Amino acid sequence: MPTPTTYAPAKQFVGVATEVSQGTAVAMTATLLLDNFKPKDGPKFLEDKAWRGAMATDSFAQIPGVATAEADMGGPVFIDGLGFFLRNLMGDLSTTGTSTGSGGTTLSAQATAGASSISTVATIPASTVIQIGTGATAEVFTTGTPTGSGPYTIPLSTPSGGLAYTHASAQAVQPVTGPYTYAWALLNSGSGQPLSHTLTHMLGPTATSGARQYPGAVFSEVGFKWNSESDLFTFDAKATSWPSVALGSAPVANPGTVAPMASWRMAVGIGGPASGGTLIPTVTDGEINLKREINPYFTGNGVQTPYIIQRAGLTVDGKLNFVAASESPLLYMLNNTQPQLQLLISNGLSGVNYGAVQFDFAQAAFTEAESDGSKTAVEYSNTFKAVLNTTNAGGSGSYSPCKVSVTCNVTPGTY
Repeated sequence: MPTPTTYAPAKQFVGVATEVSQGTAVAMTATLLLDNFKPKDGPKFLEDKAWRGAMATDSFAQIPGVATAEADMGGPVFIDGLGFFLRNLMGDLSTTGTSTGSGGTTLSAQATAGASSISTVATIPASTVIQIGTGATAEVFTTGTPTGSGPYTIPLSTPSGGLAYTHASAQAVQPVTGPYTYAWALLNSGSGQPLSHTLTHMLGPTATSGARQYPGAVFSEVGFKWNSESDLFTFDAKATSWPSVALGSAPVANPGTVAPMASWRMAVGIGGPASGGTLIPTVTDGEINLKREINPYFTGNGVQTPYIIQRAGLTVDGKLNFVAASESPLLYMLNNTQPQLQLLISNGLSGVNYGAVQFDFAQAAFTEAESDGSKTAVEYSNTFKAVLNTTNAGGSGSYSPCKVSVTCNVTPGTY
């Protein structure tokens, strides 16, 4: 008897790529390091229950209706892959680098959003990584070959697509290197719809390639958890997509080398940054939950797949558990102080190897505070809700419930 054909789950992996058009599958460009991925195709079936003189009222036919797919996933947080989830869920992105300390110049004229080149006072060599502007509208590009004799025209070769923001004349143009800080906020400009992604799942049974793709993926939830005593910093997420399609050729995993982070590195600041006098050393564990309302729309266009998976509002809440050094956790709620809240976890390394995730809430409203006197020390369990504010808003303006920043050495334009 020949050996039966089976497939080892240990060999599975999940890839991701940014789409140009929602629902049009593209080949994976990065590997998401997960320990849980549960996809589920969800076609709807329409039942024919018309009477036929039979002693039955069940379905006489199952007729294919519209179709989507869903996927639950999670695992340790890897800072080099986290950006794909945040770009999909939040949308607004600014990028800053680490200054090289030399070769800087300024814009000689306004640079308009969408432009594929800038005009500068001093020239910049080709293949230089530069940061244009600062703060919420900062962008990082690699330059092409300059032209002109002053002012100089500097092509923006990568990433493609040109400037995301308009930059005023005289704004700084500075050569930078890694690590880079990517800051995400709620996208409020244009249609308010962030990018979508194709998820590729290499599992084994699919003919020829062993993999299926889930195009048009839109995330409705991304949650984070940590426990200083026992866990890594972890996440879980939910996505809705177009129904899966078989991939034609086998994908190849290309995992990064960045390690996950232990939860004991999480620092919490209330009323200020997670350092100095506003560092709160009594938080044992907690969670942060980002949730976005999404809705697939179907139209009479002759196809079963969505016309669009539309995003609506973003809400953010979380929990913090304290060892009670005072009654402060209870008073946050009773006094409705809505303080600034910052959470910062880093990998403890330096230079280009430094990595960190930072959550900034300009206003955190503590809505519940429950005391617990049943353990060896008194504890408080607090629930908070992020309040929409302009401080955490990105380059698209208006309001955002929070800002999430990731520092890593991933090449700008990857997300």
